[in-house]
Amino acid sequence: MSVDIDVVDPGMAPGTGTPEPGGMTSRELLEAVRRICLELPIVGIDVVEVAPAYDSSDITAILANRVVLEALSAISFKKSGGKYSPTRNILDRD
Repeated sequence: MSVDIDVVDPGMAPGTGTPEPGGMTSRELLEAVRRICLELPIVGIDVVEVAPAYDSSDITAILANRVVLEALSAISFKKSGGKYSPTRNILDRD
């Protein structure tokens, strides 16, 4: 799976060479990555178009790091036999 960071609105990820106003929020991207990794057989991931030179606050690099973390966490959860429900409250007991 390849994640192009410029899909995120430049207000949340300014460090890219091709900013796209009106893009996804960080939360929307992370949820999409999580769902894809839980539902499909992902064998690799990369995050592209991160350009730290355009982002003095490093929020784009932090988001890219979080994308990889979410993907690896979801893949690990899936492989361990975990059950995912996007509407389940994490405080609910099974």
